[in-house]
Amino acid sequence: MTGLVEAATAILSASERRLAAVSANISNVSTPGYKRQISFASLVSRDRADMIGGLVMRLRPDLAQGKMVDTGNPLDIAISGDGFFKLRDGNAMVYSRQGQFQLGANGAVVTPQGQVLQQAGGGDLVLEHAGVEILADGTVLDGDRPVARVGVFQASAGAIEAIDGSLFRLGTGEAEEVADPLVRQGMTEASNVSVGDEMVTMMAALRQAESGARLVQTYDDLLGRAITTFGQSGR
Repeated sequence: MTGLVEAATAILSASERRLAAVSANISNVSTPGYKRQISFASLVSRDRADMIGGLVMRLRPDLAQGKMVDTGNPLDIAISGDGFFKLRDGNAMVYSRQGQFQLGANGAVVTPQGQVLQQAGGGDLVLEHAGVEILADGTVLDGDRPVARVGVFQASAGAIEAIDGSLFRLGTGEAEEVADPLVRQGMTEASNVSVGDEMVTMMAALRQAESGARLVQTYDDLLGRAITTFGQSGR
């Protein structure tokens, strides 16, 4: 009967992970550049400490494109197609498609959280003023003079790990610069979360949890009958 307990534990754990992903997605439905988290089942070896019946639920980002939203802010940039902005967060590099930028105190182009946008080829993007034109390939024009180029970087989906909200880091490998990026000035990319889809996922997770609870109840009933039977035979 221990198999029933393992199965119920695996089902309940999987439903918990799916509900956690739904909660994170709905809370970020208005976060620009946010990529919804989706759960998937993964088999692991039996010597793994976090193994439950050989099956665990993992989360990965859905990198599907979100809608473009016109903001009118000349330093807002949206990526059309694959790729991420590279941001310097202290001494670390992180990646995002958020695209909301402003001028920092020293002229650096920064996110509202203070991460610094990186140029193509590396280095902080620093401008004298916000009244610049950003071409589709990321080239930044101050009047008619090219002064920089916004970097767009690409990595495989398996190498990208979500940190929080719309921020990512590279778990393995290196991000490569996109040779021919397509960016839109004065726009941001909306979250790709659909509340309707998340409600469907939530209902499926709740039904999954109910099936796990029924297995626990079945185990409890069988155990009770076994105890009663052995008690009667021992008289």
